[in-house]
Amino acid sequence: MVELEFTNLLRDYPGLISEKKKFTGLVKDMLPGQPLQANLLLALYDIGIHTEIVGISSITNTFAFRFVKLLVDERGVNRINADWAVSVWCVCYGKNILNKPCEVKISTAKSGGSPAIVETRSDRKQYQDLFRFRKNADGSGYTVTGFEGENKRTLIFPSSHMNTDVTAIAEGAFSEEDIQEAVMTDGIRVIEARAFSGCTQLKQVIFPDTLLEVNDSAFNGCGGLHTAMLPKKVERIGAYAFASTGLKNIEFPDSVYWLGEGAYSACLGIAAIAIPNNVEQICDKLFSGCKALKKITLPNKLTLIGAYAFDGCENLMFITVPDSVTQIGEDAFRGTNDKFIIQCGSGSAAENYARKYKLKFQLT
Repeated sequence: MVELEFTNLLRDYPGLISEKKKFTGLVKDMLPGQPLQANLLLALYDIGIHTEIVGISSITNTFAFRFVKLLVDERGVNRINADWAVSVWCVCYGKNILNKPCEVKISTAKSGGSPAIVETRSDRKQYQDLFRFRKNADGSGYTVTGFEGENKRTLIFPSSHMNTDVTAIAEGAFSEEDIQEAVMTDGIRVIEARAFSGCTQLKQVIFPDTLLEVNDSAFNGCGGLHTAMLPKKVERIGAYAFASTGLKNIEFPDSVYWLGEGAYSACLGIAAIAIPNNVEQICDKLFSGCKALKKITLPNKLTLIGAYAFDGCENLMFITVPDSVTQIGEDAFRGTNDKFIIQCGSGSAAENYARKYKLKFQLT
């Protein structure tokens, strides 16, 4: 039970609540399979609920609802989740640890009960109203073009506007903004070019299951981006879409059929890649500069490996090139490990390429 675990954490590590980095790590370690719950509790920590609980004599409904509204209006959290997270902090920390009188009980709203925290009057601008939109030219819905709120650390994108679906994030909409986390709700199908390029503080992106396209340079230069799991329906990754990011693990769903030029170039943390079966071309510079890359698995339908595709992959020692490949571009394997070997079929384009560029090869 999260509430019991959270109380025990607060009791066992009383001094670490003032050390943000360590406390954040403890909460995430406590809930490894429940990232939503962990993020909700940490969002309240960032807002400062722990310091305010210390400073009050008793925890009233009015006190608690102020934090519910902050989560709903400024972070886009739904009412039920906000109710649960605030009630956990109030009870576990305020009542159980600090022994404060507390009007609030742990919320049971998720399981059909009433909210633990009763709504009070507020004239605060709604979170969704802070986003800017434009209507799609084909009338299919709306595209997010920006955000007017001051707190952009965590953006939770709305699924609708004016009772119509939000389907895309516009070109350059959040380029070079100080965003740390982007959470996209179902309905969004397209992330346009440069939408988040240069967001150096961006650490995590949660994609919706409806996503189909990530366009050119959408996340190019997001050096702090370590988590961005592709959803199961995504089909197309544009040129340089994730270039120069901090990604370490990439799992492509079978739905992917296109990986654009340089899409994952200069991703220094990637160690292993399996290209999905529907991809027929490794475009130019696709993984160039991926210095940690050690293992690459190519599909049997592959027909082309582009120029400089693995240029500078200095830890890549081995690759099996299927006989279906009929063309390999200039310096596709330049700068690989000194012991690099191409495994290929006799008389294949890969064998001819290896002979031309004096690369080691092994016939199968």
